[in-house]
Amino acid sequence: MTETPESLSADRRALQRLFILILALGVSAVFLWMIRGFLSSLFLAAVLALFLMPLENQISRWLGGRRNLAGALVLLLAVFLILVPLAAILAIVADQAVDVSAILIPWTQDQIAALRADGIEALPDWLPFRDALAPYQEQVTSQLAQFASAAGGFAVGALRSATTGTLGLFLQFVVLLFALFFFLTQGDRLSDRGLAMLPMPKEDRELLAERTLSTIRATVKGTFVIAIIQGGLTGIALWLAGVPGAAFWATVTAVLSIIPGVGPPLVWGPAGIWLIATGNYVAGGLLLAWGALVVGVIDNLLRPSLVGKDSKLSDLMVLISTLGGLTLFGPIGIILGPVIAALFASVWYLYAQTYAPLLADATKIESTEEPSQGSDPPP
Repeated sequence: MTETPESLSADRRALQRLFILILALGVSAVFLWMIRGFLSSLFLAAVLALFLMPLENQISRWLGGRRNLAGALVLLLAVFLILVPLAAILAIVADQAVDVSAILIPWTQDQIAALRADGIEALPDWLPFRDALAPYQEQVTSQLAQFASAAGGFAVGALRSATTGTLGLFLQFVVLLFALFFFLTQGDRLSDRGLAMLPMPKEDRELLAERTLSTIRATVKGTFVIAIIQGGLTGIALWLAGVPGAAFWATVTAVLSIIPGVGPPLVWGPAGIWLIATGNYVAGGLLLAWGALVVGVIDNLLRPSLVGKDSKLSDLMVLISTLGGLTLFGPIGIILGPVIAALFASVWYLYAQTYAPLLADATKIESTEEPSQGSDPPP
């Protein structure tokens, strides 16, 4: 059977479309691999632009539609009000991290040496498990020594990376500024063109965009607002209690606050116990009470209203997606993880909507099967 010119033309068009699709995917993969070192800066710029866009639109209206000038003004405001203070805080935290490592590592090594020399007698009397550790003295001291050595190596390596990565940090900052200006001035047009390329109905594209944007807003508002509040409250309490490196430990608390109910106690709990062990009973007790009654309650009060409502994700999904994103993508995964989770939930929602007639038919077939022995027939 000979093929008609119409069928040959249709096959040729299908082959051309397939070739263009494969070419586009291949070139895109190579391009993303090439700029993989700057993807985190681009994503962070897009997130900042999402929150600064209303301000840029308002200033643009005041300036008679001059979007480039409005974008430049918003960019300057972002640099002086967000990026410069953040860099100053990070510099203080880095300086205190050096001081903390200089105090904590030798102190830990001294405690391990005392434990090896004096055995179980080196432990304070108030430890409830003091006598139970006696048979495992050698194993405990060996593990503690390995942990102290690993912690010291990690701290030294992190500080070395921070001091030798100045050029890379500068390039990331330059890309962040250029991308932020571009997204502020061209973000609306870029997002519309990107959504128009998705081969799905308009309402489905709008659903994906809405779920993604709402998740980003909820994650940034919830995660970072709670982190700043819990880190600030913990840092103030540690400073008043006389704990060295309060700003550093406040930053650690802010990072750990992504784990609801568990993260911040990993900082103020050991700090309070350390104060009590060194004879500062009042300061240690007040720090533990402050952490349990104030810092811990903040999370329970703010997280449901800031995260759960807008993200449309359960607390479990927010937690595992945040931790998974942090593990896979690094610090930017705190935002990227919940966004991927929101896309996951949205895609399966679209699947349920698209195949609703078939799923409904399957449900009807199951419901009309013969009842099992001993069951009443349907009315």
